[in-house]
Amino acid sequence: MKKRREEQSKGVLSSTNDMLSCLLALRDENHQPLADDVITDNFIFLFVASHDTSATLMSLMIWKLSRDPEVHNKVLQEQMEIIKQRERREDRLTWAEIQKMKYTWRVAQEMMRMIPPLFGSFRKALKDTSYEGYDIPKGWQVYWAAYGTHMNNDIFENPNKFDPSRFENPTKPIPPFTYLSFGAGLHYCIGNEFARVETLTIIHNFVKMYEWSQVNAEEAITRQPMPYPSKGLHIKIKPRCNMS
Repeated sequence: MKKRREEQSKGVLSSTNDMLSCLLALRDENHQPLADDVITDNFIFLFVASHDTSATLMSLMIWKLSRDPEVHNKVLQEQMEIIKQRERREDRLTWAEIQKMKYTWRVAQEMMRMIPPLFGSFRKALKDTSYEGYDIPKGWQVYWAAYGTHMNNDIFENPNKFDPSRFENPTKPIPPFTYLSFGAGLHYCIGNEFARVETLTIIHNFVKMYEWSQVNAEEAITRQPMPYPSKGLHIKIKPRCNMS
C-alpha cells in the first residue's frame, strides 16, 4: 500500500486505475487520506460483496433446481423458449434476452428472501435515538437481520413457502426497507444489476447445456457464516442431449 501511495503521488498511477487506487485517493471530512486499516476493511468487503454473494446465490439456485422439478422445468422452459425465438445462428445472449428471464429471476429473488446470501449488517448510530421502546445511544453498533422482515407473515404471506410468484405483480405491495437482499436506501448495493446479469447468464448456460442431480439428496444449507451447502453440493452432471 505504501508503494501505491508513492506511485500516486508521483503521478505514475491514477485514482481511476483500479479500486485500490481509488480508495487511496479518497479523503475524509478533514481532507486527510483514509487510514490503511479503513482501506483494507473496505477492500476485503468489496471482494466478499462482489464475489462471494453472487457465487452463493448461484450455488443456491443449482441446489434448489436439483430438488424442485416444478421450478426446474419452468426455468428450463423459459430458457429454451428464449433460444427458440432467436432469429440468428449466433449462440450468444443479448441484453434483450436477459430481460425476458423474468421467472428465473423471480426464483433467484425468492431464494434470496428465504436464504439471504448476507444475513444482515451492522450500522452505527450517529445520534441518540429510540426505537420501539429501546434507547440506542450514539456510537452503538446496531445489527439488522434480513430474516426479521423476510420471514414476517405480515409482509410476506406464508413466508415458509417457496413462491416466486410473490415477486410478480404482488397483490400486496412489498413495503420499502423490508426486502433486503441487496440492502436499501443509501446503502443499496451498487452491484445489484451486475449480480442479476451474472446469475441469469450462468443459470441460462447451465440449464441449457446440462442435466444434473444432487449426490446427497437431503443436503441442507448451513452458514459459514454465508449460506453454504452442508456437504459441498456434489452433483452428478451430464450433457443435455435434446436442445430442441
